[in-house]
Amino acid sequence: MAMKQWWLVVMAALMVASGCAKEETEQKQSLQGTNLMRAQTSGTAKGTKLDQGPAERAADYLRRREDIRDVVVVNSGDRLLVAYQIPHMQRWNRKKIEKDVEGRLRDMFPGYKVISSSDLKIFWKTQQLKTKMSNKSLDHREVNREIGRIEKLSKEQT
Repeated sequence: MAMKQWWLVVMAALMVASGCAKEETEQKQSLQGTNLMRAQTSGTAKGTKLDQGPAERAADYLRRREDIRDVVVVNSGDRLLVAYQIPHMQRWNRKKIEKDVEGRLRDMFPGYKVISSSDLKIFWKTQQLKTKMSNKSLDHREVNREIGRIEKLSKEQT
């Protein structure tokens, strides 16, 4: 009798193990797998990363310029927020540099509303937003709200 119970336990364990072995392939074929989050297009779900490709391209361009010392760029939707610092010896040409950077970025990103500033406080606020985006998963609305606040602050100071 004990042999029958032992045999029954072994058979049940084998059935469970063989049933779980196919779970990985079944999950890959179904929509309930991990690919569901990557298919998210609205940008409002928590856990999805905002595409920062345009921001990275703008930062790469500005870092290559000799009249720019440091750059922080964030984008969300159709808004591109660019904050940069001008070296101390280039302060005499500040207006010319700002105009050149603004025009070049508008040409590079025609579908975006470009907000650029060389003000130090705007630079700090943009840097804080970028660290918040990397530490927490902010959704599209929260990032747009913060960009709006920074834009309003930059217009107040000018």
